Amino acid sequence: KAEGRIKHHLKFKYKDDGKRQKGYEAASWINYYKMTQHYGFAIGEAFRLDPQRYNHLIVMEDDIDVAPDFFEYFTLASRLLDSDPSLYCASAWNDNGMTQFVRDPKALRRTDVFPGLGWMLTRKLWAEIASDGSWPLAFWDEAMREPPIRKGRSCLIPAVNRAYTFGSSGNSQTGGFWWKKFLEPIRLAESPEPWTEKFGLTQGGKAAYDASLRAALLGAEEHSIDDAVRFEADVGSGGQGKDWLVLYKNEKDYISKAGKIGLLNEYKEGRPRASYCGVTVFWAICGHRVYLTHETTLAWARGSEAECDGGSALA
Repeated sequence: KAEGRIKHHLKFKYKDDGKRQKGYEAASWINYYKMTQHYGFAIGEAFRLDPQRYNHLIVMEDDIDVAPDFFEYFTLASRLLDSDPSLYCASAWNDNGMTQFVRDPKALRRTDVFPGLGWMLTRKLWAEIASDGSWPLAFWDEAMREPPIRKGRSCLIPAVNRAYTFGSSGNSQTGGFWWKKFLEPIRLAESPEPWTEKFGLTQGGKAAYDASLRAALLGAEEHSIDDAVRFEADVGSGGQGKDWLVLYKNEKDYISKAGKIGLLNEYKEGRPRASYCGVTVFWAICGHRVYLTHETTLAWARGSEAECDGGSALA
């Protein structure tokens, strides 16, 4: 059809070969097998149909609304995916992008935990997955977070979401209370940003990003999580303009501290959701930007290693 209209219409039919992932053999899990096979079919066919034309694919569910600059954001993301081997995907979604936790619609971040919900992959990554045989039978999004696919790489995300899901129910188990607490409050960017003009400012890759993170951690003022949940903006000596550092020891400690704030306090593959190198960044009710940081990451910042370890699971 004409440019800008439907190019191909794919029809998918689930084929049950009887194979199941260990621990998920019950019939109640069948929708996850169907979804994963459907995703794999759609991605594979999209790249197969236009092998000479398209090298990037945006994957979206049918219950997603997008920001005005959604496609320009992904134009920048496509260039970064092509130029930076430390990135393996880009997403329009920040798992902790609730209105109360984000401020700067111009900010870009990295995360070690695949977020999904409006995301981009390259033809190269899909060929890699096909070659490795790492596409799973079920739970495709969990597989995107696991070492066989991630391989220590990160995903590009905006601080303020460029996608919003209005799907409060469906086949996955993220409806009801979960949707009300973690998805409904997500802030969707309202004004467009000139993302493609920023390409030259974002080409430093992992080394530049890690250097910036190190400087932020070393320059932040250490506080307790209880300080961060207070309304007063003048706790400690930093005043309004000082970033804060809150440390956590392990998964249990993170779940407790992030839960006090209201963040999505969940680990995936040994790392908190929306985190990078064990660091979750958010704006607290006290008026400070807070770096909720694993103790080993602070040790890295104080050490001599140039880049932080993005691959190993945290305690």
